[in-house]
Amino acid sequence: MRAKALYFPYINLPDDDWLYLMLLYWDQLSSILPSAYIFNPEELAPHMPLLMKEGLVKPIYPQEVLHDVTDFGKPFLNYIRRHVRRRQLRDTGPEDRVPIHIEKLGGVADELVDLRLAMPAEYPWFNMDRRVANVFMSYLASVIGSLPEVDSTSVTNDTDCFHLLIGYQVRIHPERVRLRHLVLKDIFPFPRGQITLNKIVKFKEKYGNELARFRNKIESLCIDLSNVPQQYREEQRHLRVAELKDEVEFIAARMRETWHQITFLDILPVLGAGAAVIAGVQGHQLVAATLGAQSLSTAVYQCLLRHRERNILLGHPLAYGAFLKREWSPVKRVG
Repeated sequence: MRAKALYFPYINLPDDDWLYLMLLYWDQLSSILPSAYIFNPEELAPHMPLLMKEGLVKPIYPQEVLHDVTDFGKPFLNYIRRHVRRRQLRDTGPEDRVPIHIEKLGGVADELVDLRLAMPAEYPWFNMDRRVANVFMSYLASVIGSLPEVDSTSVTNDTDCFHLLIGYQVRIHPERVRLRHLVLKDIFPFPRGQITLNKIVKFKEKYGNELARFRNKIESLCIDLSNVPQQYREEQRHLRVAELKDEVEFIAARMRETWHQITFLDILPVLGAGAAVIAGVQGHQLVAATLGAQSLSTAVYQCLLRHRERNILLGHPLAYGAFLKREWSPVKRVG
């Protein structure tokens, strides 16, 4: 199961709730950037340089990773020739075209121009029909994400990218992408106003060990749901999400109890009983020392049990979700 994600189809990731969910869900997010942005980061959206500075988003430069890919554009061009009717694209207006940087085209620019599916704009950009561009960026993200040095799942907030490409030589599963977002959004409807990039960095540094188990749990659920017949899928999703939310709530509640008990109820009895044993031995009060030792033994045993429960909770696949809930959905105290 891949731990990283590669965003497409745009250069700039959206500055919205979807982004924050993805930052908290994946070990690393990446975006496909032309190399010109290395020297001109000010041309990116304002939040992008900060995301890269904090290490939350890694730039992937297509020129660096595509040069060893043999026949890079061949599967894409074959698909276009077979599935896209060029006569449907002749009357598209400017609003239906999007710019694609030449570095992303990886040598297929001339052939797309010959097919009249792209046209040169101000260098280094080409204008491409939006539908064809969506297909191409889905294909590009799949190819780059499959490279060993990138090894990332392709993710997007724009489901239009899937409409022409489902099931065609691309390791992108549109329904899983859709279900993943819905499941995460249902489980964690936390207010974005409480989240900052700095808090995300610190949170992942603190609880990163639990993230992989949580992500595997969610991905497994999305795979199961995608195999449910369409007419039952939404109902099944609501049922499974309700179960997950109950589990997360239970774990979060037990964590609050266990953490509090370990901090305040265990340490003091252990220290107190230990002091009693020491005082009893020094005063040759063997009965008091024996009682103190028994008290110490009981306190230590209880402490070990609570630590054991704490470790069991930490090993639960939804522990990361419980930490998320605790961090951004604090329990309201009365009085």
